[in-house]
Amino acid sequence: GPSRGAGWQRRMLSWGTARMMRVMTMAETPTHVRTFATRRGSGRAARGLYGGKDVGFGNMVSHSERKTRRMWKPNVQKKRLWSESLGDWVKFNVTTQAMRCVDKAGGLDNYLLGLKDGKIGSIQGLAAKRRIEAALAEKGR
Repeated sequence: GPSRGAGWQRRMLSWGTARMMRVMTMAETPTHVRTFATRRGSGRAARGLYGGKDVGFGNMVSHSERKTRRMWKPNVQKKRLWSESLGDWVKFNVTTQAMRCVDKAGGLDNYLLGLKDGKIGSIQGLAAKRRIEAALAEKGR
C-alpha cells in the first residue's frame, strides 16, 4: 500500500532471492552429508549432553520493583559415561537432567539410540551415537 514506502519491495525481493538461494543450495547438498539437525540453543549446549536444558534469562525484581537482568545456568557436570556397545568410557559435559534421562533409559547407548538426531542437539552426542551405531553394526556382522 501507499503507507509502506518504496523500500519494502526491495527488501522483500532481496529476502526472497536469499531464501531461494538457500533452498537451492540445500537441494544440491547430498543428504548423507547433512547428518546433524541443528537446534536453537547456546554453543555450550552443542558441546555436551544437556537433555533439552539451556541457559535461561530473566529479571531479579527487588522490593522496590527495580529489575536487574540475570541468567540461570543449567547444572553441568563433567562425567564419564559407560557405553556397553563401545566397551569404553565416553567423556561428556552432562546436565543432571540428562544424567537422570540416561539412568531412566538404562544407559548411554539406549538413551542416544532412543533419541532422534535433531533431539540430541549436540555435535558431541551425535558423534557418540554414530560410534555406537557403527559398533552395533560391526557386532551384528
